Amino acid sequence: MKSEELRVKSGYLIFNIQYSIFNIVLMFFCCNGLVYSQIDEQLKADVRNTGMVHSPLPLDYSKAFETFGLTKKVLASDMLCDMEDVGKWSHRGIGGMSQTSERSISGKHSLRVTAPTRSDVFPPRFGIGFGTSRVDFEVGGANWEKYNRIMFWIYPDVEGARNNLYMNLHIANDGQIKTPGEWGREGIHEVNLINRQWNQCFLEIPELPRDKVTRLSFAIETFGRELAMGDLLQFDIDAIELQVIEDPEVASDWMPGQNRIIYSTTGYGLDSKKTAIVRVSNHDGSFKLIDYSTKKPVYEGKITSSSSHIGTFETIDFSEFKTEGQFVIKAGDITTHPFYINSNIWDNSAWRVLNFLFCQRCGYPVPEKHSACHFDHNGEHNGQRFTLNGGWHDAGDMSQNPKQTAEVAYALFEMANRAKEKGDTDLYLRLLEEAQWGLDYILRARFGDGYRVSRAMTNLWTDRLIGTIDDSRQVHVRNGAWENFIYAAVTAYASTSIERDATLKEYTQRVAKEDFDFAMKRFEEVEKEPLLNGQHPNSDTRGLFSTRVSPSQYMATISWAASMLYKLTKEPYYAEQAAQHIKYTISCQRSEPLKDKDGIRGFFYQCLGKKSIVHFNHQTEDQIFMQALTALCETQPNHSDFKSWDNAVRLYADYLKKITQYVQPYGMIPSGVYHIDEPKKDSLAFYTLHLGIRRDVSKDYREQLENGIKLDDEHYLRVFPVWFSFRGNAAIHLATGKAAALCGKYLDDKELLNIAEQQLFWTVGKNPFGQSLIWGEGDNYAQQYCPLPGETVGQIPVGIQTRGNEDAPYWAQLNYCTFKEVWVKPAGKWLSLIAEF
Repeated sequence: MKSEELRVKSGYLIFNIQYSIFNIVLMFFCCNGLVYSQIDEQLKADVRNTGMVHSPLPLDYSKAFETFGLTKKVLASDMLCDMEDVGKWSHRGIGGMSQTSERSISGKHSLRVTAPTRSDVFPPRFGIGFGTSRVDFEVGGANWEKYNRIMFWIYPDVEGARNNLYMNLHIANDGQIKTPGEWGREGIHEVNLINRQWNQCFLEIPELPRDKVTRLSFAIETFGRELAMGDLLQFDIDAIELQVIEDPEVASDWMPGQNRIIYSTTGYGLDSKKTAIVRVSNHDGSFKLIDYSTKKPVYEGKITSSSSHIGTFETIDFSEFKTEGQFVIKAGDITTHPFYINSNIWDNSAWRVLNFLFCQRCGYPVPEKHSACHFDHNGEHNGQRFTLNGGWHDAGDMSQNPKQTAEVAYALFEMANRAKEKGDTDLYLRLLEEAQWGLDYILRARFGDGYRVSRAMTNLWTDRLIGTIDDSRQVHVRNGAWENFIYAAVTAYASTSIERDATLKEYTQRVAKEDFDFAMKRFEEVEKEPLLNGQHPNSDTRGLFSTRVSPSQYMATISWAASMLYKLTKEPYYAEQAAQHIKYTISCQRSEPLKDKDGIRGFFYQCLGKKSIVHFNHQTEDQIFMQALTALCETQPNHSDFKSWDNAVRLYADYLKKITQYVQPYGMIPSGVYHIDEPKKDSLAFYTLHLGIRRDVSKDYREQLENGIKLDDEHYLRVFPVWFSFRGNAAIHLATGKAAALCGKYLDDKELLNIAEQQLFWTVGKNPFGQSLIWGEGDNYAQQYCPLPGETVGQIPVGIQTRGNEDAPYWAQLNYCTFKEVWVKPAGKWLSLIAEF
């Protein structure tokens, strides 16, 4: 199928009453000759055709991983099942299966699997919707190690399915390594599908345990009926083959596949450090940069070899080339796909990530995606029942979390202000509009007495009727000081960012001050004493979705919120609070060098007792320490404590420089320093931080550290976090990248700014797998776990993980939660970081 046939060219402008005036202004600018910020001419046209992204950007499969995969040479192929005999198939769960002759690929029949879109009964366990219709093919313990790919065809036929549909593939192995394994992740693959056509699907399995395969399964998960959908989910499966292909993807470790050039598939800024990694067998020691339009070389350089802790690599550097355009790299016989060099290199991604957030709107009729949703999210506060929807769905499910919405809104305001600084009016106006959508939700989620909605857990399209079964997942209400400090900071920044709506500007200022007062009152009266005594009052004892915050992080949050209010109001009270509460955080910083070769220091402990170091392994606010400290230095340069704040920034900046050298030439910032006895020294903190653990994992913890980098007798450096069930690194290293950028700007340090930008390069392809993690950005972007929203331009998954207790990247084609689940969290972190460039 031609790539242009895969693009959807239609688009239309939707005027929402709430934003009608704003949109008229927006269209005025668009129709009066504004120069669009997009570098990509096709994106420019697509943005225009969506009414400046008021409908989804079209999906471009021409640069997708799956499209490239289908071009690989098949060396051998064996039919596992052509569906002419379905005797080895069985069904379990809701729905059913049958053999059908309505359509087929390999013969006269295919296997039909069905499920109702909804049920009147919930399963007992959270997280699996209304149930699963699953078919199992008994393999009998066969050894599949000679094969490296499974090929199959699926035809979905679902009335009213506006999103991409999906089906799960399960491979059970009972050999030396079991799958799906302890955490239920390995061997499960979500296949995203286009409705009412045959989808040719594959899964590369070169590193999947398959020495004793017992079962191959396909499953339909049911998550309710979106407004336009019918009552039945129906999928036909046919022609399952086991294949041997040429050049399977490398799925683990640091060395790229043979004959690959690893680079930023988006491109580079004019002043960026422009490097790439070369693994080409027949090069002559040199490379060429070729203008994509003229096909002529514009720069030549040497390929050099360098080593770090993670290995020896051949690299190239063309940082001194500073001409805008579209280029390719050629080394030996290998040539990359085209990429850009441009002073506004990240603007394309801003539009695409904005598109993802627009498509994640809750309570809003997103064209081509879903109707206005979740009007029956309901809860109770002070004897009054309320319904709540708005903001953005939290992830690939339909969960809601106003705190996540607040963080994303803050990032949108940041990026909008940066676009305004650059004179990019079209991007500024659209980012500001989306930010105000999120702001509206966090304002409606408060009750004016310190209590707010904390989360609304659901993974369903609900029926929009209050009083029916899908109301049972209610909205949780909480008076949490830490969250209110964050809301105060976000609304304060929003107030400084809003210009045209004087009423909203004034109201958000009042809300920011009120929420800060609510937070401070609860902190002093309820949470301060247990927090500082190590009892962690901010842990959510309901289990799975804990929001545990270390005391040092908590105090940094108070300081940052106070500085944001001081910027807004200029009231000395907030300056005093900001300066007072950062003292605790600075006292938690390591100032004494470790006994390693570099004398590493500058990281933060969780509390004054220094039992355990601050880490993030799933959710993250790693940037908060530098947000607080640089805000203090900016707003109170004449304060008597300025030198201590400045010194803390410099210590942390030096820490980032020293730990990043271990991951060259990639430059992804490591997770950080770990003490060997953290689970024992502070077990409550440790087990609250790691979600979903139901056993003693101290042995695994020790093994994960030993697979890292030993610094001295007590400390190890982990490149990836210590983690267990919940894995994925995108938001984590992007947040630390934000911290590096803040330090770099404050200290006017180009090395730190380069470290920050390397986090962006890693995300869009300068990783061992050469994949962009942002769907539609750059190229070689793979399917991601997006069961309800469907594939969307600009979506970002939780991120690259590790396998078992290793400390090396693992990024198999397997597509499942959490590592490949799309979240708004990394989307917000991405926007917040690119706002610094």
